[in-house]
Amino acid sequence: MRAPAPSRTPLPGGRRPLAPPAVTLPPAFEALYALHGARYLGYAQAHAAEPAASRILGEAMGEVAIRWADIVRRSNPAACAWTVVSTRIRARSGATGPDPAGLTPGLFEWRGLRHPALEYDAFVLHDVLGYSIEEAAEAMGAEASRVRYALLAGRGRVRPAVAGHRPAGLLPAAGRNTPHE
Repeated sequence: MRAPAPSRTPLPGGRRPLAPPAVTLPPAFEALYALHGARYLGYAQAHAAEPAASRILGEAMGEVAIRWADIVRRSNPAACAWTVVSTRIRARSGATGPDPAGLTPGLFEWRGLRHPALEYDAFVLHDVLGYSIEEAAEAMGAEASRVRYALLAGRGRVRPAVAGHRPAGLLPAAGRNTPHE
């Protein structure tokens, strides 16, 4: 990911503008995005319609890039990056997705869940987007057993009409949906 080439149009007096510095992202950051970018985008699209979803994801990844030096010092950089990305997406989405009433984190928070963000994110990745528990855990930087527990704990406290609800127009990728474990 590099910045666009600067304009070479001369300034008044024949001077050329200063070129902005080339931005080269660390290979580990690019690897993180290559590994999880599609899941992150799916999560953003579950919260906002395009093109807002892509813009919000871009902002979230920009924040991850800015914090990258601190993130890679953590014991679990993937979990730290997920926290930044998912928090930014939830905060910036403004409930503009296909069926935001069924996906708002507030629904889960007032139902008394122990870890509302974890349980909500696991629900969106697994039940709404159709990722396996292992794939959801990988995207979140969490242990699969923790994601499985979050799903089971959340299902016990969420209204039956919401559990397993898929918003209109948001279907899982072919072959990605797994039975509930």
